[in-house]
Amino acid sequence: MDTLSIAIVIVNWNSFYVTAQCLESLKTVNYPRFEIILIDNGSSDGSGNRLKEKFPEVTLIESRKNLGFTGGNNLGIQYALDVDHDLVMLLNNDTVVTPWFIRYLTNRLISENLAAIQPKIMYNYDRSIIWNAGGKYVSFFTLTKTRGERVKDKGQFDHLLYTDWITGCCFLIWADVIRKIGLLDDKFFIYHEDADWSLKIRNLGMKMAFEPNSIIYHEAGMSDSNRDKHGEGNVSPFSHYQNVRNQLYMIRRYARGINLIGSWGYQIIKLAGFSLYFLIKGRFTKLKFVIRGIRDGLTT
Repeated sequence: MDTLSIAIVIVNWNSFYVTAQCLESLKTVNYPRFEIILIDNGSSDGSGNRLKEKFPEVTLIESRKNLGFTGGNNLGIQYALDVDHDLVMLLNNDTVVTPWFIRYLTNRLISENLAAIQPKIMYNYDRSIIWNAGGKYVSFFTLTKTRGERVKDKGQFDHLLYTDWITGCCFLIWADVIRKIGLLDDKFFIYHEDADWSLKIRNLGMKMAFEPNSIIYHEAGMSDSNRDKHGEGNVSPFSHYQNVRNQLYMIRRYARGINLIGSWGYQIIKLAGFSLYFLIKGRFTKLKFVIRGIRDGLTT
């Protein structure tokens, strides 16, 4: 397994200290063949070059503008394919990894003949609480559910579990599988692109799994943490827009037959509830972004 080469793709955007913590943790990893591909996604604070100076071992790819989670990662994925790495890992910059996490993933990937795999992801603020232990896909509603989210870890998921989808927080996949399913769909920009990738894998009849012995820690919510800019709660209007729009993209792409009834019915009720709540609370910016997300999700 040590002969497999891995490209670890990390996207940075104005986050020197967060990304540096992630890169520092990768120095402890007990695996001989991996290349860190750091994408500076249009940062305005010079953090890309500062990170390269602090961690000269990384391969830095710079984008002049913010290409989103999809576009930023795609720069790294394409580089990894061009130089013929065997495996590609998407890794959020706000994670802290453990020394053996790659070995556990690669061992299971091979032994179970999997297309892709993810680790157990714990919250970094409280490392006893699960952030993600794999996921389920509910086709009737075209919804992805996270297994174990915000649950105290009591070993209840400490066995191999096949998973319907893998989070982009840490997504290890064969390069040859990417060549079959394509890069991340730039239409999503951020949110649901990992579910879309996972469903493309499932549609080819390939399996994915969650490996509980591989553990990383996640800060979580970096893209939402701008409440001071909008004053309307923890989740930004932009995040609401992306989630609404991209959920509708998913329905248009994957819902068929009777699943159309469940998917559209659920969304009508949910979005009406969101809109009414924001209207009552006076969160008019969020309301505007939800409406815009509905419009774009239905028309683009």
